Amino acid sequence: MEINTLEKLNGRRDVFEFMRGDFKNEHWHKSSIFLTTEAFDVLHLYIEEVLPDFNYFGPNKVNREQWNQIAFNAISLNNSVDIAFLRFFNSIDYWVKENFEEHICFLNLWSITISFYF
Repeated sequence: MEINTLEKLNGRRDVFEFMRGDFKNEHWHKSSIFLTTEAFDVLHLYIEEVLPDFNYFGPNKVNREQWNQIAFNAISLNNSVDIAFLRFFNSIDYWVKENFEEHICFLNLWSITISFYF
């Protein structure tokens, strides 16, 4: 499970973008982090418990309270003590906490190379 920056994508464009703040009708921000579908699917298990109307292909706004619940679920429900997952999740959590120092939410959206989304 890998977290990518824009520079590390190496041309890959079928990723989930975690974007700081509100959606501004733009993708591929340098401050975003990007997860492959495989990596996001691991995290999605915990997200859908907190965001039952989560749109897999659309922008999803996540506030601090929602993220705290996702984090609690991810850490407490991960009974296998999977070190790789914990490192993966802690890296995302670090990015989210930095985001909340300046913004009241972050967005998760499916990013693709075509000019429209979802």
